[in-house]
Amino acid sequence: MKKKPLPDDDQQLTKLIAAREPYFLRLKQSADAQGMIRLQCPAAGPSPSVVCPRFSQAHHIPPPRPTVVDLTSRRATAAHTAAKPTVPIPQAERLRPLPKNELPRICQKPTITVRPGDLGKIDKFRQDRHYLHPAWQDAYRPGRANIEGLNARAKGHGINITDPKSRLPHGRVAETILMALMVCSINLHILFTRQNTTTEPVVPHEAEKVTDPGSFTPPTGTTGLPPPAPTTAVAHT
Repeated sequence: MKKKPLPDDDQQLTKLIAAREPYFLRLKQSADAQGMIRLQCPAAGPSPSVVCPRFSQAHHIPPPRPTVVDLTSRRATAAHTAAKPTVPIPQAERLRPLPKNELPRICQKPTITVRPGDLGKIDKFRQDRHYLHPAWQDAYRPGRANIEGLNARAKGHGINITDPKSRLPHGRVAETILMALMVCSINLHILFTRQNTTTEPVVPHEAEKVTDPGSFTPPTGTTGLPPPAPTTAVAHT
C-alpha cells in the first residue's frame, strides 16, 4: 500500500527534525538506582556526529589530515569531517576563544553526569522521546486524542461541565463536590457505552433454559420414583 505524500509544511518539518538529531547529547551510561545518567558531547568520541570549534579549542584537538575518500561509499562519505554539521559559535569567540572555565559544562569535559533535579524548574520538561520526533508522535498522539475525546464528552449536551447552569451551587467546596459527581457520571456513561458496544449478550445454556418454572420437576431415580427426602437424625437422651 502506497503512502500518501506529505504536504510541503510536513516535509519541511520532517527535514528540520532530522537535521537536529546530530546535535543531541548521546547517552553514555543509562540511569542507575539513583536516577543519574551520563551524557556525552556529540563532538566527542571516536565517531562524533558534529564538528565543534569550541570543543576542538578546549581539548586541543588538531585539525584532521587530508585523506582520500571513496565518494561511491556512503559510509565513508558520511564519516568524513566535511560531511558532518558544524556547531555555530559567535564570530567574536572564534577570534578570542573563551577560557576553559567559562565554557559550558559539557564543553569542559567530554561527558557529564545529570542527576534528578539538576535542571531545576525545567526538570519537569525532561522526556525520554525528543519533541515532535516520530517516536514522540507515536507515544503522545493516541493519548492526546483520548484526552480530547474525554473533553468533548465532558462538554457535550448530556453533561456540560462548562455550562454555569449545571453548576449552580456557590462555594469552592460545593463546586468541587458537584464537579466530582459530574465526572463520575461521565465515567459511568463511558463504561455503560463500552459494555453495550463490545460485550456480547449472555445466552443461557440450553440445559439451563426454563420456559415455565411451575412445570419443572426434579430428576427421578432408576425406579421412576423421586429420590427420598432427606431425614434428620434425632439424638435420644
